[in-house]
Amino acid sequence: MAEEENNEPAKAQPPAEGPPRDISGQTRGTEGAPSSELEGARQPQPAQEPEPAAKPQDAQVTEADDQTRRLSRRERKAKAAEERPKITFWQGVTELVIILVLAAVVAVLIQSFFFKAFIIPSSSMSPTLQVGDRVMVDRVTYYFRKPRRGDIVVWRYPPDDPRSLTTSNPFYWPFQQIGETLHITHRGTTPFVKRVVATEGETLQIKKGQVYINGKPIVEPYKVNDMSDFGPVKVPKGMFYGLGDNRPNSRDSRYFGPIPYRAVIGKVILIWWPPSHFGKPRPRVNS
Repeated sequence: MAEEENNEPAKAQPPAEGPPRDISGQTRGTEGAPSSELEGARQPQPAQEPEPAAKPQDAQVTEADDQTRRLSRRERKAKAAEERPKITFWQGVTELVIILVLAAVVAVLIQSFFFKAFIIPSSSMSPTLQVGDRVMVDRVTYYFRKPRRGDIVVWRYPPDDPRSLTTSNPFYWPFQQIGETLHITHRGTTPFVKRVVATEGETLQIKKGQVYINGKPIVEPYKVNDMSDFGPVKVPKGMFYGLGDNRPNSRDSRYFGPIPYRAVIGKVILIWWPPSHFGKPRPRVNS
């Protein structure tokens, strides 16, 4: 049902309260300022850039400590450089001479008591050792044992000359060894290289190139065959028989007899030159 219209006259509404106006008709603020100024004051201000955040105090302290350490390190290095004594020319020469003398002493000791290098001058040990091969001789092994069959040994020739023998005096022995390295002792002797075939107490015989030890043939894959005959002979105590691998062209114990153990310099353990022959001396099967 439609509502009835209200025919009562509308009552006049009191004017809405607002900001006071001045005579010119401009609205004033609460403190008497024109409304335009208030509106200007309400307008947003331009945004200001934020100030950079200050570093934490701990970070500043750490950076300061690092700088202090760097400075301290530099100062220490500079101080050490200042305190380091300056080497004069003659001091440098003296140090160089001392180093060279020490190196020479070490080299002499090594060659006298441990290892010594030799060159193969002949073909008596061919094809195992060729002419011109440089070999390294171990002097230590025979401090603890005697030469055994199959060893390739370097010894002093002639075997029956007293100058070829190593002294049995333990107090003189080291001086004799050093003297040999310096070519003072064992003068008049020549280093020979041969292979041990028979040792003390064994009976050696050769028939048409075949070697027999105590009546039994031995296998020698390294030798050059020949048709020679020798023996039988019994090897004296303290001696051995040495033969060259190149039997047809070797002057060995078949000609000058047994070799004293005391004439031995050492055992051949390595061919170090030329590079194509480098390695341990090995038996070579002949074709």
